Amino acid sequence: MMSSHSEQGEEKSRGFSLDGELKSLDGKNLYKLVQNLIRKNPEVHRLVLEWFKEKAEASSVVEEVVPLNDELLMEYWEKAEYIISEFNECGGGPEDEEAEAYEWLNEISELIEAGNISSDAKLEFLDVAFVEYDTANSGFEDALMDIFFAICDTKEEWEFLVEKLANRPSDWRKDLIMNIQKNYLCNETAYLELRMENLHYGMDYWDLVVFYVNKGDLQKGLETAEEGILKGEGRLTELFQFLFEHFAEEKDTANIERIVQVALTRKSEDKVMLDRLFEYYKTDGNYEKAKAAQLKAYEIMRYGNYYAVYKNLKAFLRDADWKEVEPTIFNDIKEKDVCDYLRICMDKSMKEAVLHTILNPPEYQWGMENTFDEFAAKLEEDFPEKIIEYYWQNAYMNIPRGNRKTYRIAAGYLAKVKHIYINLLKDESSWKKRFSDLKTEFKKRPAFLDEVREL
Repeated sequence: MMSSHSEQGEEKSRGFSLDGELKSLDGKNLYKLVQNLIRKNPEVHRLVLEWFKEKAEASSVVEEVVPLNDELLMEYWEKAEYIISEFNECGGGPEDEEAEAYEWLNEISELIEAGNISSDAKLEFLDVAFVEYDTANSGFEDALMDIFFAICDTKEEWEFLVEKLANRPSDWRKDLIMNIQKNYLCNETAYLELRMENLHYGMDYWDLVVFYVNKGDLQKGLETAEEGILKGEGRLTELFQFLFEHFAEEKDTANIERIVQVALTRKSEDKVMLDRLFEYYKTDGNYEKAKAAQLKAYEIMRYGNYYAVYKNLKAFLRDADWKEVEPTIFNDIKEKDVCDYLRICMDKSMKEAVLHTILNPPEYQWGMENTFDEFAAKLEEDFPEKIIEYYWQNAYMNIPRGNRKTYRIAAGYLAKVKHIYINLLKDESSWKKRFSDLKTEFKKRPAFLDEVREL
């Protein structure tokens, strides 16, 4: 039987209403309650700020939204900073913490995108966030720089970002500064001064070419591109293409030939430029020069689709010229790329040569066997017994010391063996016996037997 004391407590419990008590709190006690919650759980501080922000936005009171966004910006950064700082110290960290940091950075990005952040708050954020960015050991540097660029709007903000980047000079930071000077501050003088001091790579010259062309100064762009193909390091693709297209439009053959020679001398974009030269001469109806360019392009070819080049040569060259060069090119491709050589052999109906190669792969083509499957498939009807052995050996080599992955590969080859026995040779009994013997041999490999159960 329940005591009267318990009954009294239950009545009090039933009589308590949290909703009612909260409504009855005056301002002073409500403040104490919130402060107590914040002290016990700092997360409440952010939730309260977000509540006030939603309230202000609903009322369309911009004057109230801005200071709230300022507070939230630093609140979100504090959450991200804690993790990024640890990552900077250790050179990385757990994936779950990394994901959490990116979530907070995403909150910052969304806040920036929505707008209504004061310039003072932006500058404060840039100042404190650059401490972690400058440490450059967390892996968050790219994400931070994206945010830095997104948050800047005013001249003062962009100049502050430039100042921060300039504190620790590097080629990457100089590129960022030039980007800002050119595209955001529109300070052509500052951009050109820094750009002229930093012309090392082809892409540096290309950046300057684009600048001049966009300003309508084509001549300056051409001069810069000319200098770039002679002095620039690394990628020169855009520079050569820009010059070639300009001279081609002008029908300036002499300059086209000159820059192609530069490409050959520097061994940069040489094959591409010869291909362009070939198309230029071909369009112009100059067969002899087109032929020379096409053959030279093949001669300097260091890698690529030899089969396609072979077909292109055959399609363009006159019969007499093709008969003269084809044997040399054919044998050359045999040494450079056995698969492209076999593709040519198939076109020439040299099926026995293809069969011999796939059954006896060249030693220098180690690991090439599986790439011969495309040729085996084309030879099934002509040499069914031989191709059965090719498939069988490829299946068998995947079983000993195998795993589920290799067993599936083996099953694929065995399916092809079955197809030839049953559909081409009409010899189902031989397939059944051979397959049964194989399963008996590997009866202690249940995973293998499971993979081939449907054969």
